[in-house]
Amino acid sequence: MTKKDNAAAPEPVWLTINEQEVSAPAGTTILNAAREAGIEIPHLCHLENKEDSPRPCLMCLVEVNGERQRACRTTVAEGMAIVSNSKELTEYRKARLKELAAHHYGDCKPPCSLTCPGGINVQGYINLIAKGEFEAALRLIKEQNPLPGIVCRVCPRFCESRCRRILLDEAISINHLKRFVVDQANIKGGLVEAVGEDSGHKVAVIGGGPAGLSCAYYLRKQGHDVYIYEADTRLGGMARYGIPNFKMPHYELDREIEVIVGMGVHIRTGKKWGRDFNLSDLRREGYESIFVGTGMAKQQELDIPGRAHVLDGLSFLRRANSGEKINVGAKVLLVGGTKVALEAARSARRMGNVDVTVLYPRAKVEMAAPQRDILEAEKEGIQFFMMATPLNLTKTDQGTMRMEIARTVLGEPDKRGMRHPIPMEGSLLVWEGDTVINGQAQEGDSSFTGFGEIEAQLTLTPKNAIKANPSTMASNLKGIYAGGEVASGSRSVIQAVDAGRRAAEAIHKSMTGKPVVKPADGRFNFTKGKKFEDVDMTNFTGSSVALSEAMPARSASRRIADFDQVELGYSVEMAVSEAKRCLQCGCTGLSKCTLRPMSQEHKVAPRDGAVRLQCPEKTDHPSIRIDANKCVLCHRCERSCPYEAIAVSYKEGEDGSVTEKDITINEKCVSCGVCVDACPTGTLMKNHLILPLLPGEGEVTDSVCTYCGTGCSTKIHTKNNVIFEIKGDPAGASNHGELCVKGRFGFDFYNSPERLTMPLLREDNDGPFRKVSWDEALGFIAGRMKEYKGEKFAALSSARCTNEDNYLLQKFTRKVMETNSIDHCARL
Repeated sequence: MTKKDNAAAPEPVWLTINEQEVSAPAGTTILNAAREAGIEIPHLCHLENKEDSPRPCLMCLVEVNGERQRACRTTVAEGMAIVSNSKELTEYRKARLKELAAHHYGDCKPPCSLTCPGGINVQGYINLIAKGEFEAALRLIKEQNPLPGIVCRVCPRFCESRCRRILLDEAISINHLKRFVVDQANIKGGLVEAVGEDSGHKVAVIGGGPAGLSCAYYLRKQGHDVYIYEADTRLGGMARYGIPNFKMPHYELDREIEVIVGMGVHIRTGKKWGRDFNLSDLRREGYESIFVGTGMAKQQELDIPGRAHVLDGLSFLRRANSGEKINVGAKVLLVGGTKVALEAARSARRMGNVDVTVLYPRAKVEMAAPQRDILEAEKEGIQFFMMATPLNLTKTDQGTMRMEIARTVLGEPDKRGMRHPIPMEGSLLVWEGDTVINGQAQEGDSSFTGFGEIEAQLTLTPKNAIKANPSTMASNLKGIYAGGEVASGSRSVIQAVDAGRRAAEAIHKSMTGKPVVKPADGRFNFTKGKKFEDVDMTNFTGSSVALSEAMPARSASRRIADFDQVELGYSVEMAVSEAKRCLQCGCTGLSKCTLRPMSQEHKVAPRDGAVRLQCPEKTDHPSIRIDANKCVLCHRCERSCPYEAIAVSYKEGEDGSVTEKDITINEKCVSCGVCVDACPTGTLMKNHLILPLLPGEGEVTDSVCTYCGTGCSTKIHTKNNVIFEIKGDPAGASNHGELCVKGRFGFDFYNSPERLTMPLLREDNDGPFRKVSWDEALGFIAGRMKEYKGEKFAALSSARCTNEDNYLLQKFTRKVMETNSIDHCARL
């Protein structure tokens, strides 16, 4: 506002904030004047129109004419010169935040989500499963992982490796729960995916494996025209040709692919890069951006004499997964400890109860294959010959294979401190059998640089992979992106999926100039311990031991006879039971927390937070959980309560540090929940709030409370069509942001299994109820009403109706039905 614009208004106070001229009505605080001018001054403890905190946070200090004053308590005056962003103030706020953080103990995000390469809201979808919201759980997963039906069968389970439940008994079976919601959706015919409006932009994806499919999915969600070029006749990449059917049934893979194709993604199968097209061809066809996700199909050769007699592991798996009958004989040797080696070994075992041995030069725990896959292989009768290496392979006159083997030891450390296996001097053993399969690691293949002029300009890594930015997957060439194994080398499927998503987001921003709309977040996270040994074990005092639900599976003796699926999936009861084992590490107050973003902005380190539990969490209140360990003593909860029902107490040491904290709620509490919404750190949380969401995540719908006729204005917070929170609307004329216990906490009736979703009718008192249409029900009622006028008729009304509805009912009862027999539970 300028002085000229404000000439006709009452006399304002004019001042400058950060050299910006602003005006404000007399009596306005500096904090509010700055906010009106679009200048945000940090603050934690301030509550509008409430008394001052007994322990001010002092984050809002500003320089007023060269002197420091609190912006939340100082009113504006004519000619004030205010500075809120000086270097000295920033440093002071950082130091103050470190003091506050020193007694804040808790996790922002749970370790399972932080460990997941895809950044999936693991705690959120587990809690949705526990509540029976299976579709919402799957949609939450698909925000970060569009191929859950694939990932749930092959993921290394990074999330489970950091699950804190391990410190108590066993990790939550997160991967099995992911599989469960996929199975439940398939039972109902799958999910329908929304597609964005046509953007007019065109993108080519080379490779129809997990990385390419993921990229195509997220690009199509933004409305872009996407074409996938795949060398094979079917999409899926390594998920189809490198993972056996007993682990990844092809019909499950096809379901995942059909969803993406059904979104309108164009498929060009049988089109091989370098043979049928190159990058210049795609550019000429009008593709603005190109994503390369071709994987790493080349395998390291077995560097021994006679290697020409060895079957390539990847080729063997491709043939097996294509349904080809392969005669491997009665005895097979697998050389290598990779995932390919294990999958090939388990596949060979199924080709007639074959004797299979895996040869590896290190210990079993050092194999690259997941340990759980090794255990499954052992159950199936596969033998492991550790600390041994092949020396020479010959083919006998009888057509069998003769492999000379040496035992190994670890040599001296190299420059990087790595000890490599070397043959033991004088060691020589012999294996004789029918087939030797190479299961060595995959390696990059730079032959694509000869496909064309653009390809020749791509920068490669020392391992012959395309060098790509790990955040955006962008190559050194504008408009060319690469992700998955072609850029990262051999990795897991979830990492390839994540690379495809990152690339899609970067491509969208590059083409449109606008980023994909996502809630603001950062890598900053307070934690109870990054490592298990850092976690205070008193967190689990009194916890009950509850072992995880075992995944139903076919017996080893039966499954080696075919390639049918081994794991059978959880039942509903098993999944809900397993989900309820979650310890709720992540903070469900994340969406309203101001300490975390403020700490991140001022570069406070998460390690500045407290490292030990001070007091146990309180869960005895019917609506509110209290974790005083997170409290920074702002007293907002205490000052916001209109009933003086909450009290904050603490003790300080000689150095001023907080040694004890406690928050109590007394019998005056009416469970209105205003204290929870006022808390800036997640110290007070709502019992029913199950989703740890970031600020701005989810949808907000304006509504009116359904519990009585007062007409309190509410804001309903939803995620994937599930109500997770209801707050009062500060602009509400009748409630001014306040709600009663029912309005704020009593909304769970909306999805009760006992809720009537259609009319029930019975013609006489002894007959059963039956479901009918509204037309039939209303017709029946209208017909019977003619017979029951006067004292034969009575009406019961509901407090959940509006005053207008109740007024009409009582007028109808008295005037039309000619009786005063009307009642109401609240006598309104």
